[in-house]
Amino acid sequence: MSRSAVRVRSRAFLFAMIKSLYIHIPFCKKRCFYCDFYSQTKLNLKKDYLEKLRVEAAAEKEIPHKLKSIYIGGGTPSLLTVSEIDFLFANVIGVFRRGKKCEITSEVNPESACDKKLLSLEKHGVNRLSIGFQFLDDSLLKKAGRLHTEKQAVKTFLLARETGFKNINIDIIYGFPGQSLKSFTETLDKIISLKPEHISAYLYSPPERKSPLRGKVPDENLSFKMYRHLCEKLKKNDFIHYEISNFARKNFYSEHNLNYWKGNDYIGLGAGAVSTVGNIRIKNPEIEKYLKNPAGKKIEILSAERKVFEKFFLNMRTKKGVSYRKKYEKFIKSGFLKRRGSKVFFSENGWFVSNSVIAEF
Repeated sequence: MSRSAVRVRSRAFLFAMIKSLYIHIPFCKKRCFYCDFYSQTKLNLKKDYLEKLRVEAAAEKEIPHKLKSIYIGGGTPSLLTVSEIDFLFANVIGVFRRGKKCEITSEVNPESACDKKLLSLEKHGVNRLSIGFQFLDDSLLKKAGRLHTEKQAVKTFLLARETGFKNINIDIIYGFPGQSLKSFTETLDKIISLKPEHISAYLYSPPERKSPLRGKVPDENLSFKMYRHLCEKLKKNDFIHYEISNFARKNFYSEHNLNYWKGNDYIGLGAGAVSTVGNIRIKNPEIEKYLKNPAGKKIEILSAERKVFEKFFLNMRTKKGVSYRKKYEKFIKSGFLKRRGSKVFFSENGWFVSNSVIAEF
């Protein structure tokens, strides 16, 4: 990083009060066939990686902050051992100042979560879990390259409840190749019966990297049927559709994700992580370079036009929407947008085609 870049970055931080922290744990036993998130399988690097996270956190703690949310994502954070979880909270998360009601989320996968790890997370103040179910159909789990079974997924959820977690998100996928409406409905019914507080439902998209699923696109008509069934079923069960892919019971919206969707600033720690502060975007290198120099970041200056568009795009992901303009009328008439007072936002059907609509804007 150049000295001039450091000065620009420092000036931006003077005007920022960071409320969200993201920590990337980029380790997986095996990469799922559909996933394009940054991860790798060299588990022997965990110890060195945590030490570099400690170094990066010590440098970033000087940024003005009072955290309302912390999110530990991956990769697979539940691959960390109990002692590694202890290190993470003592030496990385522990250096940051938190608000009294800070939401702390950790992702966990059923095949690598256990009672001792869940107890350790709970002991360190994690008050929200995100469990990667994806499907409750063993044939689809295998096709997707997942390492757990339906039985393990349900067992992990129940174990989390026994441990004391009262705010649990479940991730699911729809529109996946070979997934039928019947299979999706069965998965959804089983998940609803578990009574989670939050459900994140993602429309499958083919991976860009080399994978058995590369080039296998979703059936648009079938995917839309699944989406409509999802919206109707969750509404009947008291879930609020508050963002394109997210449904929550009242008072259980994700604080961390809302911060992103409002276009607010955040810090990202770890290989491949991103931070945004004012008009500065900082991208961390991938793990090989990160382990050599965690300060070797790429800095991008965002134009005013880019910032306006990003905030518009992010706000349109939520029920908050954006300020009304006359040019939105044709989308209101088509049923893709709704208007309430001075605001316009996507209808549920509009969300399904939102990328195409925003492209026309």
